Amino acid sequence: MIANCDLKAPMTPELRWLRSFLAVAEEHHFSRAARKLNLAQPALTAHIQQLESAVGATLFERSNRTSGLTAAGRALLPEAEAILKRADALPVRVREAVQGDRGHLRLGLIPPAATAPVAAALRRFTRAYPAVAVEVRQDRQERLEHRLLDGDLDLMLGRRPENASLSHRRLFVEQQGVVLRADDSLVGQERIPLRQLDGRPLLLLRGNPHFGRNLLELAQRHGVHLTALHAADDFPSLHWMILAGLGVAPCSQLLAETLPGGLVVRPLRPAPPQLEIHAAWRGRVPPPPAARWLKLLGETTA
Repeated sequence: MIANCDLKAPMTPELRWLRSFLAVAEEHHFSRAARKLNLAQPALTAHIQQLESAVGATLFERSNRTSGLTAAGRALLPEAEAILKRADALPVRVREAVQGDRGHLRLGLIPPAATAPVAAALRRFTRAYPAVAVEVRQDRQERLEHRLLDGDLDLMLGRRPENASLSHRRLFVEQQGVVLRADDSLVGQERIPLRQLDGRPLLLLRGNPHFGRNLLELAQRHGVHLTALHAADDFPSLHWMILAGLGVAPCSQLLAETLPGGLVVRPLRPAPPQLEIHAAWRGRVPPPPAARWLKLLGETTA
């Protein structure tokens, strides 16, 4: 048979006890501290006694007039100040998080969405809201959608999401052209006729079925033969292969300014269908920091 043990559970110090402790520590006097807190002195004394019981030590060297701190009181003082400072800041921090002034913005982009206006809006956002931590990931649409659904992203910029559980809004459209070496014989034309690409290798990304699809379908409709080479693992590799003279590649005209030296983008005639860029998020409305950034993006692209 197990005997009953009357074990007294340790008390957790309450914020009001800590406030009373700080007031006495600052005033060095119980009566003045009570007046400062607008408390009856017996209530303040009770707070100190309860706090001493909770921490298991006497906090003040008491006398008729003054109350100096004991060694335990001096050890508790900075901890109590830090706790109350954090507690007092909680409403402000929560309000900032609700309004989007604090927190994080985890943004996913497909490459055609990584435009100069998007970068400018991020730059303005980080300056206006320094308490929001910004993370940017560039990847394929399918991977970004999975990350968004798993809660690893707050917002995605890409094609209209295929998953019906994601909310979305159209942001802008991008027109696809073709990227070539700057010394290519076709560069001198303002718009390159699609038929003049006949027989050219079209460099594409491995494992990305969407990249270049619009251009390939357009060429097929017009009887133009493009040799699709899914040979590049990423965009730096793709750009290097173009510079090496191994082919041309599809490219959003919005990204022309971001290309390495020696490469240029030219529009095509006829033009491939435009690609709509959407913002997508989980739930009915974007998280507050994401909503703030989307507003800035709208102002940047207006």
